[in-house]
Amino acid sequence: MDKNYDNVRKKIDEIKSKVDIVDFVNSYLSLSRKGKNYAALCPFHAEDTPSFYIFPETQTFHCFGCGAHGDVITFLEKYEQISFLEALKKIAQYAGVEIDLTKKEIPEEISLNEEVSKLYTENLLNLPSYHEVWKYLKNRKISKDLAKEFELGFATGSDVKKVLERELIDTTIAIKAGLIHNEGNEFFHNRLIIPIRDNDGLLVGFSGRIIKEEENIPKYLNTSENNYFKKSKILYMYYKNKKFIKENDFAILVEGYFDVISMYRLGFKNVVGILGSSFTKDHAVGLVKSTNKVVSMFDMDEAGKKATLSTIDILYPKDFQIAVSTYPAKDPDELTKKHDEKYIAELLKSSYKFYEFIVDYYSQKYDLNNDFALEKYLKDMAIWYRKFEKSGRISYLESFIEKIADKTKKSTIYVQKILERMSKVVNVNFSANNESNIKPKDSVYVEKDIKYDIVKSYLYLWVKHPQYREILQNYFHEEDFNYAVLEEFFSLIAQKQDIGFLLENSSEELSKLIVEVWKIEYYFNPDRILSSLKESIEREKIIKQIEELKEKLHQTTNLSEKTEITSQIVKLYSKLKVIN
Repeated sequence: MDKNYDNVRKKIDEIKSKVDIVDFVNSYLSLSRKGKNYAALCPFHAEDTPSFYIFPETQTFHCFGCGAHGDVITFLEKYEQISFLEALKKIAQYAGVEIDLTKKEIPEEISLNEEVSKLYTENLLNLPSYHEVWKYLKNRKISKDLAKEFELGFATGSDVKKVLERELIDTTIAIKAGLIHNEGNEFFHNRLIIPIRDNDGLLVGFSGRIIKEEENIPKYLNTSENNYFKKSKILYMYYKNKKFIKENDFAILVEGYFDVISMYRLGFKNVVGILGSSFTKDHAVGLVKSTNKVVSMFDMDEAGKKATLSTIDILYPKDFQIAVSTYPAKDPDELTKKHDEKYIAELLKSSYKFYEFIVDYYSQKYDLNNDFALEKYLKDMAIWYRKFEKSGRISYLESFIEKIADKTKKSTIYVQKILERMSKVVNVNFSANNESNIKPKDSVYVEKDIKYDIVKSYLYLWVKHPQYREILQNYFHEEDFNYAVLEEFFSLIAQKQDIGFLLENSSEELSKLIVEVWKIEYYFNPDRILSSLKESIEREKIIKQIEELKEKLHQTTNLSEKTEITSQIVKLYSKLKVIN
């Protein structure tokens, strides 16, 4: 990843941390105190009664009239109708943070994306209402205001070249950004444009949708993957909606761009989408910073159901609470056209528990009245039984067994015995659906890497086995560890014992270690890891004592004292040999 890209993400966080949204907005609007919060007449729509609120605790604003919301950067962007980068530059100046947007602080490709996106949006807003693209959007119930909010645009096929000429930017930058082909043609032509910002809000790419579907022409074209645009790491609109995910303490996960926009339009703003690819571990890492609860709402076709299973396979070992929503429509976009907010809210409340979905999904593939089919069905269930068992999610096994018993009309005792026997012989690849490059046979090396690393051992037990947190706290003390990264960890968990909080507030080194152990899907016996951790710490203490005695031996000239110290050193080496 480009260092400049990492730097600007850090700068954004630094700028926001130094600006109090109440003070800043108060310089634009007349605020009045309402309990812990502040209110004003909304600057983004006409109103007589204040519905625009500032929330100091979360450093965000929200209008209950028009739905405008965001942080201090979003406010300035909307209020002055300027780009994200222009707003960032102004607020940086206000905060006294140096940021050079004209040089290397913002990668050139991202700066170009911003300028081209503005032109795409300008194109769309200037098209007449009878234009085919507006007919398409109106059919999807997307108004001009909603199109502006999601920065939608329209590509004519000559937009990038206009920006390059106007800004005197070299064509190679546009090629690197994926906006122009090597031969000089623009990547997007006569398509509705959907800008894609990464999880921090930087505009890293675009998706272009054709207006009229034609044979042999792909419905969607996405920016090619590059240093900044990586589908496996970005959740569509997460940067914008993570505040709502935190407020609601769950995320609605959908497949398509318009599924996100449609759900948002009806008021379900805690929604994010995958970018036409599989849900990944990196998506999970981003999501857990806001919540560990997910309701999947993928398409109702077979591909959507398989995507749901794949997503469950990634989330359940990470201790996520997962529910699956099923509904009478092709996808959430169609659902929002047929039903209102209340109906969809009830659907979400009555979502399946993830293990219930698994039981039902596989049962539809077999005739359970046929003994041979029943055996194959139970074999599928045994695979998931073993996965739950090996990942440590054993609390779900009883309910999982009861659900299978109900589905097969067999007793729970019978089902449990069958699953236990079958689970010992079924071939389970615990990473089949989640792009892990660690083969099952290599799990022994992963365990050794954890066992013989004090920091990883401690973090593994704390992160993967929460029931061991009290044991760790009672058995070990901070002075037992001479590691800066663990000192930082102890400082953070003293404030809040939450994975999302840790990832949001930890240093890059600590964050990488937490993610590394959090991503592990293999089940390692925690007692074995704990025992190894105790031995490692004891070993370090003895080695430290030996070094101190050696130093003392070197400094003393007293013969009897030398003899005594030497004896102590020998005893410690003997003790060390026993541990090793």
